[in-house]
Amino acid sequence: MQNIITQNFDRHAHLIPGQTPGMLVFQSPKLSYVDSGLSCDTFNIIHLLSGEEVASEIRAAVDYFRQKGLAYCIWVNQENLSGEVQTCFQDLGIQVQNSEPGMVLDLNKYEVIHSPLHQNVELVHTPAQLTEFAESIAANWSPPDQNVIRYFQRVAPAILNPAHQIQLLLYREAGQVVSCLEMFPSDEHTLGFYSLATLEAYRGRGIASAMLTFALNRAKTLGYQQVILQASEDGLRIYEKVGFRKFGLYYEYA
Repeated sequence: MQNIITQNFDRHAHLIPGQTPGMLVFQSPKLSYVDSGLSCDTFNIIHLLSGEEVASEIRAAVDYFRQKGLAYCIWVNQENLSGEVQTCFQDLGIQVQNSEPGMVLDLNKYEVIHSPLHQNVELVHTPAQLTEFAESIAANWSPPDQNVIRYFQRVAPAILNPAHQIQLLLYREAGQVVSCLEMFPSDEHTLGFYSLATLEAYRGRGIASAMLTFALNRAKTLGYQQVILQASEDGLRIYEKVGFRKFGLYYEYA
């Protein structure tokens, strides 16, 4: 199960940047990294795919971002956080910033959940809606992170391309977008959920749960078999309530 989480995360990190002019993707069997062209560690991601004989590639990737003066982060799962990797991070002055459990839900065991709040959820189809999606994510920083908005402006043609089957959801209340969620497929069986976020003033009202169950209902209807995600501390209870199970830990370093 940890393998399908890693595969989805890696594809999510590089698929859209790889099809966007001005962005760079590097891939090897041991790691991948993305240069979004912005100094933003939300999108400039080094992702470790191995914990063995990878130190030289880690150093090269870190040196790339440092020479360009770009913010970046490194993601590694618990299985690949070997002694070699930890020593390399220590030598480079890189420290852990965050840890999140990987989680999987078997859609064959998931029973559709109905909510009156689902009527407020809409799918993103237009650049204007995509801007609202980006603004909703950016609002998680204070002040809002303008690099997030710039990123989605640049990737709009690729992320809105129906061929990729990426589905972006908005929750709208009184005309304002207050929550968002991304559904990202790694194959015909597996969907990853990303960027589930609700504006602070609207939390505690069941909106995040409604977004989650709307997306799960849709995933089941579309024939997917499993959904994966990396859970924040705030979202863990919501995910467990609908049937997600933990499979390993993922660490963010910077």
